[in-house]
Parts: sequence; C-alpha cells; structure tokens
Amino acid sequence: MKFCTFLILIGLIQTTWTKEAKETKKNHTTFVATHEWQEIEEGQGIPQGLHVRINLQTGKKEAKLLDESQEEYDKDNEHIQRAVHKDGALSILPDDNGGNEDEDGDSNGKAKKKIKHLDEAFKRIGIDYDPEEGGTKAKREFRSYEELKKTFEGMRKAFKSDAEIIIQFIEEFRNATKESKDADARIKIQTQILESFNYLMSQYDNALLFVEQGGLDHVILPTLVNVSYTHVGLKVEAMRVLGAMSQNNPKVQIKVYERNVGSHLTQILMTSTRTEELSTALYAFSSLLRKFPHAQQRILSTSGTQALVSVLSKDCDLKIKAKAATLISDIVLEKELVLSKSTVDDDPLAAAQYAELSFPEWLQANSYCETMDALVTSNLYDFLEAPDILEYFIHSLANTKSFCSLLWSQSPQLRHVLLTLRNRYSQSEDEYRLEISQLLNKLIDQLYPETVRHDEF
Repeated sequence: MKFCTFLILIGLIQTTWTKEAKETKKNHTTFVATHEWQEIEEGQGIPQGLHVRINLQTGKKEAKLLDESQEEYDKDNEHIQRAVHKDGALSILPDDNGGNEDEDGDSNGKAKKKIKHLDEAFKRIGIDYDPEEGGTKAKREFRSYEELKKTFEGMRKAFKSDAEIIIQFIEEFRNATKESKDADARIKIQTQILESFNYLMSQYDNALLFVEQGGLDHVILPTLVNVSYTHVGLKVEAMRVLGAMSQNNPKVQIKVYERNVGSHLTQILMTSTRTEELSTALYAFSSLLRKFPHAQQRILSTSGTQALVSVLSKDCDLKIKAKAATLISDIVLEKELVLSKSTVDDDPLAAAQYAELSFPEWLQANSYCETMDALVTSNLYDFLEAPDILEYFIHSLANTKSFCSLLWSQSPQLRHVLLTLRNRYSQSEDEYRLEISQLLNKLIDQLYPETVRHDEF
C-alpha cells in the first residue's frame, strides 16, 4: 500500500515539473515580430526597435516591426533612439547600452542624425524650424547672469514711484512758469504735465500727495486765477485735474473748498461761453459739491446756484446744458435720499447738514423753473434728433417737479412739446426711443394728471 502511494506522488511531481518546464520554455521563447500587431506574452522578451503599444480594448501589450516608410532604427549604442512615424509623431525608444557615442566615438554624426530626425518630424506637423538659425540666434542673444544683473539694476534705477513723479512734475511746472520766456514752449510743457497729472490723480493717495506737496497752490490755482499768462487750454486741463482729484475723495474736497476754488469755478461758469471750458468747469464743480453738504451750503447759497442756472440760458451746446441740468437735479435728489428715514438713522450729522440746505428755494429765486420751461420748449427739433440728451432733461424735470410743477403744469407750450415728443418717439421702431416715449408719458401723467389726453402735433 505504501509503495503504491509513493509511485503516485512521484508521478504527480513529474507531471508538475514537465508543465512548468513547458511554460518556462514558452515564456522564454523569443518574440518573432512581423508587420502586424501581435500580443506579447507575460514575461516574454522582445528585441529592440519594435513599435510597442497597449491595446486599450484588451489591456494587453502588443508589438510589431516599424513600417518601411518610417526612419530606420539606429542600431548604434545610443541612449535614446528616435523614429519618425507617418503621422509625424516621435517614438522614443530606450537603448540598453545607454551610451552617448558610437563604437568609433562619432558623436557629431549621431547629433546630425538626431537633428535630421527632428527636422523631418517638425516638417510633418507643420512647424517651420531651422536649427542652424535657432542656434545662431541663441548664441547672439545669450547673456550671462552678470550681464543680466547689471541690466536690471540699471532699469531699477530708472524706475520712479508715483510720489517721486508727482513731486518732480510740480517742480517742473513751477520752473516752466518762472524760466520760460517763450509762451508757446511754456504752454506745451505745462499742458503735458497737466495731462500726466490727470492720469495720476485717479488714485486716491496720489491726489492727497498732490495737495500735500502744494499742487493746489503752485499748479491749479495759478492756472485758474492768473489771467495774465493763462491759456484756455491750460485752464481746461487744470480743471480736469481738479475734477479727477476731487471725485469721491472727501479729504481732497475739503482742501479744495478751503482754497476757495469753488468761487473761481462759479466765475468761469458765469462768464465763459466756450464749450470745452464750460464742460470741464461743470465736471470740477460737480466733483467738489457731490456728497459735501457743507460746500453745497456755502457755495450754492451765494453765486453757485446763479452760475448753474445761467448755464441753462447760455448760447452754448445743448450737451453742456444737459450737464448743468443733471447736476442741479442730482443735488436735489441727493438731499432727498439723505433725509430719508433709513439714511438719517445711519448718519445723523450728514442729515443735519442737508436739512439746512435750501437749494430748491435758491433755484426758485434764480428763476430755474422758468429757465427750464423756456429751454425745453425752444429745443423741440433738437430733442427729436437727440434722444440721449432728451433723457437727461426728462430726469431733471422729474427730479425737480416738486417745486416747479405749479409753473410747468400751467405752461401750454411745455405740454405741447412734451406731448409731441412722446407721440413721435412712440411711433419709432427703435427700442431706446420707445423707452424715452415711456419716460415722457410718465412725466406727462405727473405734470398734467387732469388734462385731456389727446395727441398734439
């Protein structure tokens, strides 16, 4: 019995050894490549220079010979071999030897082959590349670390902060006034400086620095006040700088107010007829007054209101009058918003200052309501051609109707113009003009709630 069991064990061991030997022989069989994809068995070795891939459907590795149209595999001992495919792709095949030179030590020959392979690959994918030109350009533009360091140090010395530039420009502006005998040269220099200031003043801190360094006293005020040498273009640029530095900058607004700049602006608004000068003066005046009730109280109670109303009756461009009317209505609306219940609780001090402001009464005293009536009724044809300007006047009429509605509701000429404009715009196919027509209709309903609704032409 024991003898039979021993024979069975020997038979099983022999069968297992035979099977393992066959599998080992199979695994160590050299892979015979063809031009068709063949599966690589696990543990099976493959020769160099084959095109190898992983079949994404089966997850198996496959290999085949390179196509004849592809570049011949370099059989020398290179660390990296490159072959160019038909589709322009580069196959990078590692070499077992990892050598950098061939048997004869001809590294230059192999480098040329590499460049040739790269050139052909770039051409296949549409890249125009000239290695000789690229190498020459690289050598020509090459800079050492020390050279680059010196270059950047020189550039850094040339850089100046905004503060340094502002201080320099103020000094140059003053020197141009003192030293330049040629008026045209002086005006050119100072105009360029003011244009630079206009750009710099858009930043909050730059505007404060400009004031601290005497920019108001040495640049703005002399340009606005000194009529003996001031050019209109310089005055315009100075008011642009003034508007840019004062806009939404309470600290600068206070400094400008303390220098009594507001009175100089009102004088320009009352006396000038030039479109550009009036436009920039309104811009600077608006930047000074907005959200500054103390300045509104002091300036508008004297000649400021008169100056704004006078612009509405001037012989100037209708756009300038629209700006003046918009500023007037915005100040009226600003007071109403601040005195609303929610805002009073947030800022009682501002509410107290606005409560003392009697701007509507000052407007009535300076014939604002009559002036607006005459302005709208005399520009019917201009409004028909300029819906954007008409929109400004509609908002101005709506915001100031609380103290002018009694006069305007009794003006047949004004009603006729408003109805005519509404009817003409309502017949337009333009979406914007239709919106203007709706604004006009709303204004008419507010001014003439009980009048007969009929078309007037």
